[in-house]
Amino acid sequence: MDIFEKLISNYTFISVFSSWFLAQFIKGVHGIFKDKSIKGLRRIVANGGMPSSHASSVSALCVASVVLYGLSSFQFAVSFLFALIVMNDAFSVRYETGKHSKVLKKLIKEKGGELDVKLKVAIGHTPLQVVIGSALGIAIALALHFFVYK
Repeated sequence: MDIFEKLISNYTFISVFSSWFLAQFIKGVHGIFKDKSIKGLRRIVANGGMPSSHASSVSALCVASVVLYGLSSFQFAVSFLFALIVMNDAFSVRYETGKHSKVLKKLIKEKGGELDVKLKVAIGHTPLQVVIGSALGIAIALALHFFVYK
């Protein structure tokens, strides 16, 4: 079996990758409508925004570990802890960093200065973006389990 066949047959990998990819794709499509321009598609490779691909990926990982190994497994325990850390970081630390960037940009602009570097404002996620991303990851992992990897 070659590498491609092994990856395609790996339910966990496909669940995580599919949920991440779909979340990023949704961001791009949402960006087109929000910006009223094809330039909004740039969000497909951006951090932050709706839905959280971080939350989607780790939620899919948790569901896949439950499906394959059960709730009492080491694999689920590790993936659940990992998911909590990633989602907390997405909507707290990274979100606050984005807010700080916004304030810094505003202060520098008011003082008539210029930045030497580009500060990203949409770095993290709101709690709603994390919840929606998580729901997406759970749905994708379950759909793959019931309809593809029976």
